[in-house]
Amino acid sequence: MQQRSGFDQFMDLFLLRVQAPEGHEDRPYYTTGSIVFAALVRVTIIGVITLILSERMSSDTIWYVALFAIWLVGVWPAHLQYQRFNAHVKTLQTGTLCGACRHFNPTNQLCTIMDVHVTSEAPPCEGEAWEPLQH
Repeated sequence: MQQRSGFDQFMDLFLLRVQAPEGHEDRPYYTTGSIVFAALVRVTIIGVITLILSERMSSDTIWYVALFAIWLVGVWPAHLQYQRFNAHVKTLQTGTLCGACRHFNPTNQLCTIMDVHVTSEAPPCEGEAWEPLQH
């Protein structure tokens, strides 16, 4: 398997690619933090470009275009990826033993007691530390 460079990994997160690249079966490729980080980077880049253009041009239209670009390029793709992420977490919660455990943290798909990402049907603790959710 080919090792991906840091730039390739950054571009995957920046573009919020839907499918994780090969070799990421042992941990989730997207977490809540990576989705928010990608959205913040995109919004920051759009903000810097808008500030540069507003210095060079004297048009109020730039700010309306910038607000539209922030939604279309920065926030909306992150929102779609977050919906996909939540759908995946729901399948983990309903289809795995870890999803029904009180130690499962759905925001980053982590078993908090073992400090291991949950990605498969086999629990990282092998069921020994499993405790049911308290409603």
